[in-house]
Amino acid sequence: MSDRAPSPFIVNGCRGTTVSSSRGGTCRFSLPVPEGFLVRLERVVAESGWPEFLRDVVRGPILHHHAFRVAVSACPNGCSRPHIADVGIIRAWTPGRASDACTRCGLCERLCPDHAMTLGEGDEDGPRLHPENCLSCGLCIKRCPEKALPVAREGWRVVVGGRLGRRPRLATELEGLDEVPGASGFPGQSHLLDDDGVVRALRNALAWYMREYRLHLRFGDLVASDPATAARLAGSLPGPVRAPEKMAPVRFDTPDPETGEGEGAPGATP
Repeated sequence: MSDRAPSPFIVNGCRGTTVSSSRGGTCRFSLPVPEGFLVRLERVVAESGWPEFLRDVVRGPILHHHAFRVAVSACPNGCSRPHIADVGIIRAWTPGRASDACTRCGLCERLCPDHAMTLGEGDEDGPRLHPENCLSCGLCIKRCPEKALPVAREGWRVVVGGRLGRRPRLATELEGLDEVPGASGFPGQSHLLDDDGVVRALRNALAWYMREYRLHLRFGDLVASDPATAARLAGSLPGPVRAPEKMAPVRFDTPDPETGEGEGAPGATP
């Protein structure tokens, strides 16, 4: 059985989210994270109605597998494990076209772990970015000795619906945001969200989960079963959101058929 959760929700960040300088946190790979951003996310979850909702539907102690998990990472290395959280948030810098200061030294091409930068014989304008490979880690920008690569796009990648257990699932990245009503994707890098876009996606994810909630339903299962709605989380969530206090109480203390976690007899009914 799971241990008790310290809270109905858990918002955690990697050590790079500790703002100690303008260059990033306490990790050499980290990108700068706005001061107070994790506190802002905690406030969004606390004010969403989720804590009261979970206490209503769980009879008995709130265990770790009940808690809604948000993981924030300051780079794509993902030390906070955003891809197995309900909502994962990953800091992103995308490089722009190199300035005249570029000496064509090729360091960006050699350093890129994802082979997203190339410098061919005919590339007189400097290194060329291949967006299909780029994870927006910003390493080329930070390590350029001439500071020739500007930050063209600064924001967040958001992934939703990750989980562990008997049927683990990696989270799905929100993409194509230029086509999502109300979203704020950037042209050419439409998978990046600004701070307000992340907050909107998180608030919508919680509202959607509470609206569709049923016994033993994990958020990752909901995302997998309805990818069309999941893709819209950064924009305007379709359909009415049912207020938690109007929902009929549901027993959540019977064992989860996948994990075996939870209290009560296997035959117990809501």
